[in-house]
Order: sequence, then structure tokens, then C-alpha cells
Amino acid sequence: MNNNAENWFNNLPANQNKPLTQLRKLILACGKDIEEDIKWSRPCYSKNHLFCYLQKSKAHVTIGFHRGTQLDDPDSLLEGQGKDMRHIKIGFDDKINSTAIKKLIENAIALDQNQIGFTPRRMR
Repeated sequence: MNNNAENWFNNLPANQNKPLTQLRKLILACGKDIEEDIKWSRPCYSKNHLFCYLQKSKAHVTIGFHRGTQLDDPDSLLEGQGKDMRHIKIGFDDKINSTAIKKLIENAIALDQNQIGFTPRRMR
């Protein structure tokens, strides 16, 4: 466990902590070699490269995918307009579609592992 990430989660208000902790567990359950680190003031997850992140806001939480435009999204959960990234906004009272989000996470990891030499653009 990363102490910086632990501190980030421990300092969340209850309404943000519940959905973000659930999303964190989904991500980390997808492999024991997933790295968790705080970058750009949010938890980011990588294997070879960054593949997803979590973000908090006043009205919702977000799970984002660095190469989201390349992910198969049969449940149409992903949104966004950027060239590469896509995200899912989840309200504090919304039920998290764990099955669909876990598939997106697994697909993001598979995409990361199959793209040797790919370097995602840095978030600004």
C-alpha cells in the first residue's frame, strides 16, 4: 500500500470515501502488480503505464481512463471529448455498476500490456 494514497483516502469526507473506496477496490482487485500513486493530487494506477485514475469533486466522483477512447464500452458509461481520455462520473447516491466498470478496468490493463512503447500524453 502507498502511504500517500492511504492518507488521500483517509482524509476524504464520508460521501466521497464510500464510492471512491469501492472503485479503488475494483481497480486493485484486477491484479497484484498494480501500482497506486498520487499524481496531480489524485490516485493514479499503472502497470506498464498509467491506465486509470480516481478523482473527487463536490458533486460526484470520477474514474478516468487514460486511453478511454480505445476501450470497448458496451454499457456506454464513458464520457468525455478529449483525444484519448474518457471518464465516468458517479453521484454519491448512485449505485456503482461494478461489473461494467471492472470490465473497463481489465480492458484498460490489457490495452496497457499490449502497447509496448506507448507513452500517454501528460495531463496538464
